Amino acid sequence: MNFLRIENNKKSTVLTTLSVLLPFTFVYKLWFEAELIFNTVALGLGSYMGRVLSYCVNGAIGYLLAFAAIGWSYNIFARSKYSPCDENFVCRINKPTYTAIGYFVVCIANILGGTLNFIAYAAPISIVFVTILLPKLVTIIAVCTFVALLCLACKKEERRQLITAMAIPCIILLLLLR
Repeated sequence: MNFLRIENNKKSTVLTTLSVLLPFTFVYKLWFEAELIFNTVALGLGSYMGRVLSYCVNGAIGYLLAFAAIGWSYNIFARSKYSPCDENFVCRINKPTYTAIGYFVVCIANILGGTLNFIAYAAPISIVFVTILLPKLVTIIAVCTFVALLCLACKKEERRQLITAMAIPCIILLLLLR
């Protein structure tokens, strides 16, 4: 995961690519919910315009929630007295690195969630499982993966501090990521 370590003063193409890719993965993940919205609300707009509108709204809401969750959780993480710091009391994990790891994990979780939606759509599974439980299970796994990738950016002695500092940010990520 060396490619996700980004210097503070450098404009990263990896971070730019992940921030552009993130809304598209949300549309892929939320296609089933967008189809449900289209069938109930936007059917009167026509097949093309209704689908585009419902997909765009779902993608935009998902992206804004992920953007807010990652930014807010970093602010709490960086201000925590348990966050791993170097000898100058500067947090070892800078905001671009935290954001890149967060976007990377959320993109992978969205692709996995969208693929599971395709599989669940074809199988005779409850709609409650597909729309409520399945995304939450994938989000829990994504947050655990996020913390594990952050542990790779720290020294071995600082991993306990990192896990302690990530307690409240993990709750925020679980609540805001959909």
